[in-house]
Amino acid sequence: MAAMNIYNFYHMAAPKVANTKFDTHKKEELQAIYQHMVRYNQKQPFYKLSISSETQNYIIGIKEASLELKTSAAFLEEDTDSSNRPMTVYTDQPSSLSVQMLDSASPAADIAIEVDQIAAPQENTGTMVSSSGTGIEPGKHFLTIERNGTEYQFELNTKAGETNLSIQRRLADSINHSNIGVQATILESGTSSALNLTSAVSGTGSSENGLQFLVKGISAASLSDYFGLNHVTTMPTNAMFSLNGIRQQAASNQISINNTIGIELLRPTKQTATVHVTPDSSSLLNDVDDFVDSYNLLMDLAHQTQSNPNGSKKLLRELSTVTRRFRNELESTGLTLDDRGYLKKDEALLTQSTENGQFQELFHHLSAFKHAIDSAASRVTSNPMEYVDKTIISYPNTKRNFPNPYMPSIYSGMLYNRYL
Repeated sequence: MAAMNIYNFYHMAAPKVANTKFDTHKKEELQAIYQHMVRYNQKQPFYKLSISSETQNYIIGIKEASLELKTSAAFLEEDTDSSNRPMTVYTDQPSSLSVQMLDSASPAADIAIEVDQIAAPQENTGTMVSSSGTGIEPGKHFLTIERNGTEYQFELNTKAGETNLSIQRRLADSINHSNIGVQATILESGTSSALNLTSAVSGTGSSENGLQFLVKGISAASLSDYFGLNHVTTMPTNAMFSLNGIRQQAASNQISINNTIGIELLRPTKQTATVHVTPDSSSLLNDVDDFVDSYNLLMDLAHQTQSNPNGSKKLLRELSTVTRRFRNELESTGLTLDDRGYLKKDEALLTQSTENGQFQELFHHLSAFKHAIDSAASRVTSNPMEYVDKTIISYPNTKRNFPNPYMPSIYSGMLYNRYL
């Protein structure tokens, strides 16, 4: 029954946490934790506690917050190693190129690209006619479009008094519903309208003169002649560009480099553009946010001195000692300390330092800082009772002491909360 009450207390009071890969330990690591606790308790006195509900929540809180701090520091350390981070791309001419990383795990080098001409679809823009005009005789009328060697004939039955705009709309709907690779739209200007035909794909086609499609039929019953649809207003063209000095062309403005980098050609470049490949800093910034939040949560608990003034001050002192020791280095990357010991973020400087590699380089070499943070958090997780006010009952025998294998379950049993 007692065990069930303890479990229920943890279930209601302890925060819900998600296990990560850093919460999985080898057998040797668990043995080392246990042996450390046993050795630690050999030299610890027996003491008396006044366990109020506030103190219980405080003890569980600092232990859980310390575990979160250890985990966030581990993720941050992992992400500062650029070899472990996904890659991203950007260009120095975003108005001419749109770039994206297709496979962030694959290695890639910077690309020099020069765009002379972008690919364009074919356009046939018809003649502007009066939208309310009724110049088409009632009866059957035809429009023939040839694409890739196949002819598609569209037939419309017009009625007496039917307006040009009505016929244009019906013809556009018929073409679009046929899915022949030609898209029809209506261009309206005041009281006039025209039918516009555009190839669904860009680049030179297989028809004569490299056209994507041909509009045929010049007769009294032909809609092509009446609406002027056989006039090519924009010739289809291929994209002309060079990659790392090698001239190339493509029918589409969407190109892929080894299925790793996607580039969309938006307009010709004024000069050679560069597509830069760099480690993605977004995941690193997220890990910095988690680290700062975890650290400040522990600081929040350390400032709760009502029920445990001495223990809270000890926790506050240990945390502040670590961060103030590396204050100058942290501030240079965008992490500052306020008067109460909380970590604050200079978003602009932090983003800049992660993008230019300064944060990664600094944190990679600050092994002493990582070790100090991990040690401080480990002390709290292994024995959170160290930071609680208590009355000492008796000291251990300094001449002859022995392991107390059950002491951890008395004072630090809550260590196993997230494993229940």
